[in-house]
Amino acid sequence: MDRALGGVRFRPRASLGPEVLGRLRRGERSEDAVPPRGLRPAFAAVAAALVLAAGTALALRAPGPVVVDRCCYDLDGGGDADDGVVVIGERDARVHQLRIYEDLDGSGTFTPGDLVRLDRGGSPAMHGAPADGLVTVEHCCLDFDGGGPADDGLLVIGVPPDRVVMAAIYERPAGAEARPADSDGFLLR
Repeated sequence: MDRALGGVRFRPRASLGPEVLGRLRRGERSEDAVPPRGLRPAFAAVAAALVLAAGTALALRAPGPVVVDRCCYDLDGGGDADDGVVVIGERDARVHQLRIYEDLDGSGTFTPGDLVRLDRGGSPAMHGAPADGLVTVEHCCLDFDGGGPADDGLLVIGVPPDRVVMAAIYERPAGAEARPADSDGFLLR
């Protein structure tokens, strides 16, 4: 149920902008909201600009896969903040691919020469047999899923100095009081 409700998106229908402009051109007004005649063209221009801005914002946030590349942290336990994460997924939704890499060239982004420590598909899974000395590294709260707000955390389990066994992105619910170590009960992606 949580996943179904999380997938609900509200956005204005495509015809809203033309409808509002048409009503303004016809002189249609809400009761008690009619501006003085001298200000009507200015209000129409402001309304048209707002509709245009909303349409542009919706077009820029069109559905489809997003790629988020965040660097540089110590995710593999090696001691240096030279690791990054690449997330390919849907905004504020499902993760299709999660890659932990070591930024060998110091570029601050994933490049072909970087060493991939973990590359997983759409769901968290252990890679390799469990080992002694597992440590958990957590980074919260940033935008790891491309949704905009800094409401995501990254959880990495590995064996220092350079082995990553599992990684997951989790979503912190809106309004949740969370400290960096409060990932218990949050939705893993």
